[in-house]
Amino acid sequence: MGESIARRMTRELTPEQQKRLPVLRAQVASELPDLIERDRMRLEARSEPTLSGEFRRAIHGNSLSLSIIAQRAEIPALLLDEFLTGERNLRPDVLDRLAHVLVFVLNS
Repeated sequence: MGESIARRMTRELTPEQQKRLPVLRAQVASELPDLIERDRMRLEARSEPTLSGEFRRAIHGNSLSLSIIAQRAEIPALLLDEFLTGERNLRPDVLDRLAHVLVFVLNS
């Protein structure tokens, strides 16, 4: 099986799509600084030499999506995201469930 090669596909936008494009570009531009800051926070929290940092590295190195990990750990995805950025700590019972999910995935 060979490597797939991405192909750029283009098409003409409809007049309605052309009208919406500047609005969507402005929305992306307004959200970008926050996304960049959250990514910086995520990288900083992940590099912590702590148990929480180990959890974060394990989560980021996992093949499962964050939403699947959160679902299996029975926590809201937002809580997991806030933990990954260092904005929130997790209770011990939540860490136990998260560890169970991560160990299960590593062993399967």
